[in-house]
Amino acid sequence: MKRSLALALAVGAVAFGPLGVLLSRGLGVDWLATWTSPPTLLALRGTVVTSLGAAMLALTVGLPLAVLIGRTDLPLRRTLQAAFTLPSALPPFILGMGWVGLANPKAGLLNLLFGVGTFDIYGAGGIAFVLGCAAIPLVFLPALASLARVDGALEEAARMSGATPLRALLGVSVPLALPAALSGAALAFLFAASAFGVPYLLGVTATPPTPTLTTRIYSEVLVGSEGLARASVLSVELLALAALLLVGSRALARGVLLSQGKGGARRPVPLGAARWPLALASLSVMFVLVVLPLLAVALTSVQPVWGQFSGLTVKHWSSVLSNARTLDAATRSLVLSLGAASLVTVLGLGLASRRRGWLDTLAGAPYAVPGTVLALALLTSFARDVRFIAFDRVAFVLALGNTAWLLLLAYVVKHLAFGVRNASDGFAQVDPSLTEAARLSGASPARAFLDATLPQLRAPLGAAFVVTFLTCMTELTLSVLLIPTGRDVLGTLLFDLQSYADPGSAAVIACAFIVLVLLAQFVRRPKEA
Repeated sequence: MKRSLALALAVGAVAFGPLGVLLSRGLGVDWLATWTSPPTLLALRGTVVTSLGAAMLALTVGLPLAVLIGRTDLPLRRTLQAAFTLPSALPPFILGMGWVGLANPKAGLLNLLFGVGTFDIYGAGGIAFVLGCAAIPLVFLPALASLARVDGALEEAARMSGATPLRALLGVSVPLALPAALSGAALAFLFAASAFGVPYLLGVTATPPTPTLTTRIYSEVLVGSEGLARASVLSVELLALAALLLVGSRALARGVLLSQGKGGARRPVPLGAARWPLALASLSVMFVLVVLPLLAVALTSVQPVWGQFSGLTVKHWSSVLSNARTLDAATRSLVLSLGAASLVTVLGLGLASRRRGWLDTLAGAPYAVPGTVLALALLTSFARDVRFIAFDRVAFVLALGNTAWLLLLAYVVKHLAFGVRNASDGFAQVDPSLTEAARLSGASPARAFLDATLPQLRAPLGAAFVVTFLTCMTELTLSVLLIPTGRDVLGTLLFDLQSYADPGSAAVIACAFIVLVLLAQFVRRPKEA
């Protein structure tokens, strides 16, 4: 117990110590005046409006899709499920880039086809739309899982009472899965409220601008010391909003207890004559919301000049792939992502092995902290060197400020939940008899763990490593705020090229991200029996 307590203190210090420093940084600021100032209220309004719109779009699309794919005989269900899960693995900034190429009011492809000014992706509506598309998996996947856990005996009882299969599905199973979908919608709201890249891309340059809390925090950080103090106060507001949404999400998730009993087996509900029309409608939604913006990114990468569609060229590809800045950013991203994935996997295994649920929760809590807030907390905490003096003789200096090591720490703290959760799930499925057999054969506890237990954890630990690696390779918010000036990772290079310099070159990097994610999805796809 003492070891667990010491470990909890260490994890808590790393995970929440920087947040305490962030709070202290804002003590000299008039919090009420900062929160009620017109720019802050405007940013709060922008956050609420765009996040609410994103959550509504995710719920409107995600729940019906979950019902169609999970409980009917809709054709091409596997393809649709894979496509609507894809946005969860891609940075929403890339979807935003795609929609800029499609719906820029002057040079977007759709406006060139239907008339200049027909579509305008900039502003609150565009931010809500793009983030809503990216958040569809947050509603779709929990609703799909809940529908799979609804006891089939309930639908059978409704059928025996005279209900048609479709009426039984809509009247019994869908209401029981609704709390999970609403919980996912609350997470979609939090996801949108925490987003930085898309609001910056589509809000800052809009006419008039659409500020959000994250973009306002970023602008305050750029001001200097005084702005950093105000940003700390604004971060508390964003953190409070995130905490409120998480509490609401968990309350909704616990609203209905689902269990798969003896009547768990269910046959897909037949759609009859509507089967292929609904499939075509679902494919159309998939194409517009997921495929079309990715195709637009690929098209942008071969445009000679952004907005010009004649004389396509690969000059952006050759320029980016041979550029020293790109190679430097790719190398740094690769090293940091591999390091973060390794540390998350190992630390997650170590924490999960203690078999303390509260310790797992403590380690996973930073994942719910908005990236902007976490980055600002670490930036504030390590702005100066941290010195430790032992026995009045030996001094240790921790100098993380303005180094890539601070970004590595941020990656690990933010994504430690992946390692802990996967390792905990793996331990729950471990066969203890193998470890006991190893011990009876004379193996030490450590040897038994390495030979009998660890091989059984290979799959969940491998998944934690891959997910962490991909997330860190494509991460944007933490990277933009924490990477030292004059250095790049792929996320910051993508952000700079798209926002300030060369959208065509940015599209090349975005295409590389898309290919990387698709390859990972293919490798991780379970083999069919």
